[in-house]
Amino acid sequence: MLEKPLGISFAETPAGLVVDDLVADGNADLSDDVYLGDTLMSVNDFACEGKTFDAIMDVIIDAQGPVKLVLAHEAVAPEPAAAPTPAPAPTPAPAAVPNGPTNVTLAFVEAGSTIPVAEASLDGNVVLRTAMLDGGRELYDTWGKLMNCGGAGQCGTCVVRVLEGGDLLSERTDAEVGHLGSGKERNSYRLACQVEPSKGAQGRCVVEMKPTKK
Repeated sequence: MLEKPLGISFAETPAGLVVDDLVADGNADLSDDVYLGDTLMSVNDFACEGKTFDAIMDVIIDAQGPVKLVLAHEAVAPEPAAAPTPAPAPTPAPAAVPNGPTNVTLAFVEAGSTIPVAEASLDGNVVLRTAMLDGGRELYDTWGKLMNCGGAGQCGTCVVRVLEGGDLLSERTDAEVGHLGSGKERNSYRLACQVEPSKGAQGRCVVEMKPTKK
């Protein structure tokens, strides 16, 4: 119910009378029930559909006391829903690093034998060539003793064969593949100057000294 003066300006449209303007701080403006674009449906139970502008205005003018307006609020399109925030990509788990110090026990056997003749330890700071020479192990044949490259991976004379525990050692290098070839049988042959223990590796490795190349 609104007291007069209503403070509403109506406009005639094909859909009927609509609220075209509101007087600032007028009765309609202060009611919070009337909005621009509302369609007037009835006045004091007088149906406005199909009625002329003048006929409806006469009802409002002739009304005594508060005026009962029924308004159809203009449909307001809902704001589009915000796109869901994509879930952050999972952070890759850090590569697993074996726990504990690197310590590989080397068991040396003569060519063609499986009986260890000596043992030594190989930690992360020592290559196999150094461990063998420091321990007095036979690494080079006569030619290798004279012509070896000093551990640079160039001569291919410090050949050993890993019989067990190859997974505890570093991957074969290009120098090893170049000198020794590759394949299931050839992969057990290594250049001692290129071999070091894998990080965190612990276990036993059997190494054949001066093996017969196949």
